[in-house]
Amino acid sequence: MPIKPEEIQPGKCYRSKGGEINSEKYTIISVTRGIVTYQSWTTDASRLSLRTNVGAKALAEVIYKEIPCPSRES
Repeated sequence: MPIKPEEIQPGKCYRSKGGEINSEKYTIISVTRGIVTYQSWTTDASRLSLRTNVGAKALAEVIYKEIPCPSRES
């Protein structure tokens, strides 16, 4: 069930296709005029990538479904 660009919301987390373990996961930081800022991770949510900007339509083509965001406490 692909996500529509207008359904991408800041503060939510999504994953790509590829199964629970192998998929890339995304934490959405902000959405401004169709540009989405996000950080991604694969296995360890405490090791996020640098912030990345991409168009909402392009990200919507990659993400598959919303997932619960991980706890940020260490």
